[in-house]
Amino acid sequence: MRGLVFHGNRDLRVEQVADPAILAPTDAIVRVTMAAICGSDLHVLNAGEAFGFPAGSRLGHEFIGVVEEVGADVRTVAPGDAVLSAAGVSCGQCVYCTEGKRYACTRMSMFGWAPRLWQHGGAVEGGQSQFARVPLADATLYAVPEALAEPSRRATLLPLVDVMSTGWHGLVSGDAGPGCDVVVIGDGAVGLSAVHGARAMGANAIICLGHHEDRLSLALGLGATHTLTTRDPDEIRQLVREATDGHGAHVVVDSVSNTSSMEGAHAAVRAGGTIACLGMDHFMGQTPSVNWFDQFTRNITITGGLIPMGHYVHGLLDLAVAGKLDPSPILTTRLALDDAPDGYRMMAERADGVVKVALEFE
Repeated sequence: MRGLVFHGNRDLRVEQVADPAILAPTDAIVRVTMAAICGSDLHVLNAGEAFGFPAGSRLGHEFIGVVEEVGADVRTVAPGDAVLSAAGVSCGQCVYCTEGKRYACTRMSMFGWAPRLWQHGGAVEGGQSQFARVPLADATLYAVPEALAEPSRRATLLPLVDVMSTGWHGLVSGDAGPGCDVVVIGDGAVGLSAVHGARAMGANAIICLGHHEDRLSLALGLGATHTLTTRDPDEIRQLVREATDGHGAHVVVDSVSNTSSMEGAHAAVRAGGTIACLGMDHFMGQTPSVNWFDQFTRNITITGGLIPMGHYVHGLLDLAVAGKLDPSPILTTRLALDDAPDGYRMMAERADGVVKVALEFE
């Protein structure tokens, strides 16, 4: 089969790789129909060697497809089923999984990530390939509801794997709900997903802060009531309060999570509110600063973190079936697998009109 392979920093190639095979009775083989390039994949592109990626590593953790084969112990999916995969493997049975904390699963492994994190035998599986072996399939794969099974709905499903789940995680962590006011910092795929999720939750004011007019226009289509382009904390404070009856946001979802964005988050949040940090810059040694004086004196909650992989999928599927959620516009660019390196380049360079690239296999 063909798959996207890491050969060194800024050197990605689509080439022939070994076909996957069942290695354990809990495995499934999935024929990939659509995969996505994630913003975190760009860290691999630029610094994969530092993360421990050897040449030959397959990439990608966002994919949907059709089950081709299952091991003897798989019970929840069968050959022919349309499925989406969680971004990583989890068991569904350990104490962390049963508490809804799949990011800490004792058997957790990420697709398309560094080999030192892979616990399931064989090579690290990558979703930006024609086929993928999915360990612990009963807990890692999710059958697609009949209402979403048509190929035309794949773009609705694919964002649920990661970016929509991540944006939702920020909202849930911040206790967002009907009637609350939400600020989302960042107009990338995760930020746009949080905007869309806030609308599905019934939020009142939904304010997206970003710096790209095309993305902010997309945010309005996905549910934002206001957009802002300023980076000045004083201006953010004033404009957000004007849109929220003078109080500020109940929840700020910071999808960037660097020092500058956190300054904006503190300016936007109301007393007793919550800031949910979802950005990945800390993996690159850039830890955001928290204004602990403001946190203490105004009782600000700081939350967020890694998504509990797959934990939100059933609920998001229900919302999609009900017509309350359709994040497909976030997939702005469609490419064939052989063009995947160009897709990485487009996203890394923030090419005009490109938010998130989807790779189509059929």
